[in-house]
Amino acid sequence: MQRRIERNLIIGLFALVVLVISVLYFFPDIHSYAFFNNETEKNVYSVMDLIREGNKLVVADENLSSKAHQLRMELPSDVTQNDVEITEQALYKSITISISGVDNNYVYSYPLVGSSDHIADFTFDYAGGCGVFEIVTDQVYVLNTTFEDQYVYLDFLDPHDVYDAIVVIDAGHGGKDGGCSSGDILEKDINLAITEKIKTYFENSEYNIGVYYTREKDFNPPYSARVGLANDLNADLFMSVHINSTSSGRTSSINGSEVMYRSSDESGLSKAFAQNCLDAMLSALGSNSKGLVAGDEIYIIRTSNVPVALVEVGFITNKAEVQKLISDEYQMTTAETLYNAIIKTLKENNKL
Repeated sequence: MQRRIERNLIIGLFALVVLVISVLYFFPDIHSYAFFNNETEKNVYSVMDLIREGNKLVVADENLSSKAHQLRMELPSDVTQNDVEITEQALYKSITISISGVDNNYVYSYPLVGSSDHIADFTFDYAGGCGVFEIVTDQVYVLNTTFEDQYVYLDFLDPHDVYDAIVVIDAGHGGKDGGCSSGDILEKDINLAITEKIKTYFENSEYNIGVYYTREKDFNPPYSARVGLANDLNADLFMSVHINSTSSGRTSSINGSEVMYRSSDESGLSKAFAQNCLDAMLSALGSNSKGLVAGDEIYIIRTSNVPVALVEVGFITNKAEVQKLISDEYQMTTAETLYNAIIKTLKENNKL
């Protein structure tokens, strides 16, 4: 009886395999059919193989070349510029293009034209009447977008060709990593608040500086991504904003500003940048000096290929200093101080 059951089971499995093979043979487009009828479990899929032909996205168009553009997207006649939203996330080298009013056949009906040289991956997602492209590039670019008639032209520019100087600013910690704390006051929140205020100074700056931020929200990018952004950009300066604490985390009389740098930087640029940050804080904030500290044991300092300064503005474990640190006015002064330190260093390095 046992052998008969095993024999019947084997026959059944063999028949099932034959059936599956037959289905795949006679219906090779079954996956495409399922996708374009929203029957797949996952709407996101890579379109690289669909849109690439050799090393191009379809066939390069002479009109596109004459306009000196790298990539062109065509919009349906009932879709306007206002229906297109483009966002960039330099940390992950990604560009998201959302187009309202397109269907899931868009990639076939309106193929892209141009070169795929700068593109590492390209995905398309269709949901709720909106098509979403995500482009992952091979390095960080400045995306230049031009709208003309029913076309969107995309050009990937080297940041060093666009800006006189490039700076990366990292708001330490984030997400589940709150950093050091004092009651319900978390370091991550102060770091982000100061960084947001630094951003306002750069947005109103007279200088042509490209500034990139590792985070502008409450999440925790990997250390490798934070320092990786600075390295990928070959930034002129990399600053990480932090708040200090006693080793025990207990309230203490210890207070003051400290800046860490990469001592293995033989050019001395990292130490000079750190010194400018420290001097500026001591002068503008009136804080006690905790000095410069070689921080090569810290990952983002040790692995930085560019001048780096990790700024410890003050101590969250000091009752008087933490009240200053959570003050909007003190944060604004700190932001202006660090902005000025960056500008001074760039000028000293002949970048401005």
